[in-house]
Amino acid sequence: MLYPTLSQPFVACMIAMCGMLGGGVFDLSNLVKFLSGGDKLSKNIFDFISIIICAFLLFVFNLFFNYGQIRIFVLIIFLIFFSLERFLSKVLWTKLVKKCYNKIKLCRTKRKKS
Repeated sequence: MLYPTLSQPFVACMIAMCGMLGGGVFDLSNLVKFLSGGDKLSKNIFDFISIIICAFLLFVFNLFFNYGQIRIFVLIIFLIFFSLERFLSKVLWTKLVKKCYNKIKLCRTKRKKS
């Protein structure tokens, strides 16, 4: 068997981790957008930066662990784990954000008054 064929479970695990990291990048981007006030320009800039970072992560992981071979299972695994991380982070972090929401709003109004 060829070496790349033998390492497919390892490649799948690494691409799954890349999908989770990509979802984390988008979570951080959403947090920064929320803290920056949420104007249209900052949303577009942070979304663009997040997309570039996720594409770069997928490119680097695919290059190092799959020898640069683009296969459909790589994209499918990345998208599945990206979506899974985004779903789980919304479920897990919603309670924390609801608790801190009033404090964040209070700090933001104090900053605007100053």
